[in-house]
Amino acid sequence: MGEERIYQILRNAIFNADLPPGTQLVETSLAEAFGVSRTPIRAVLQRLKYESLVQIVPNRGAFVYCPSPDEAEHIFKVRQLLEPEAARLAAYHATDVQLSKMETLLQQEKELYLQGEPVRALEVIHEFHLTIVEACQNPILIRYLQEILSLSHILFTFYDVSDADHPHSYEEHLAIFEAIRTRDGDRAYDIASQHVPSMKNDIDFSRKLNRSLSMEQIIIRYAD
Repeated sequence: MGEERIYQILRNAIFNADLPPGTQLVETSLAEAFGVSRTPIRAVLQRLKYESLVQIVPNRGAFVYCPSPDEAEHIFKVRQLLEPEAARLAAYHATDVQLSKMETLLQQEKELYLQGEPVRALEVIHEFHLTIVEACQNPILIRYLQEILSLSHILFTFYDVSDADHPHSYEEHLAIFEAIRTRDGDRAYDIASQHVPSMKNDIDFSRKLNRSLSMEQIIIRYAD
């Protein structure tokens, strides 16, 4: 099995909470399970570390990562400061291509919730927020928010308790998009400022996570 396929399997298992926070990813065990040497496994773990999905602890190994409650507080405080400004700038600078992408992602979000696919919807929501950030055309703001959004996405993956049958996120995302589409920067800023605390309220660290599957079970589930 190739490195890219191994990466996709482990990444999907993490984002579906089948590998919950704290799960140790042992190179030798992974290599045996996937039938490869440790070299591609090591490369995959480094890619997952770059995405903040894995934490590599010296002399201990690699572990599935998720921010702690204290770290989550810091993440959302920074997001509250930066993301509304990115939305405001996006209203002035978003291209037609970016606006079209936002609209498409909104439709996908709506359809995925209707289909009962909240995990896949989270991926689309993450991409929607990233598109807004990229549209702000401030490279420093983009760089910092990309990391913040990635960490937020991990938190939602494991601890999102929003109502999947009646999600409020779509209406809030639609309102932000309409403000950006109509080039109303102040309104985009205000709505985004209200949206960040709303997202934070959907995080519940007391949520019970799925039991960790064996690597063999994960390969069977995600290799198809």
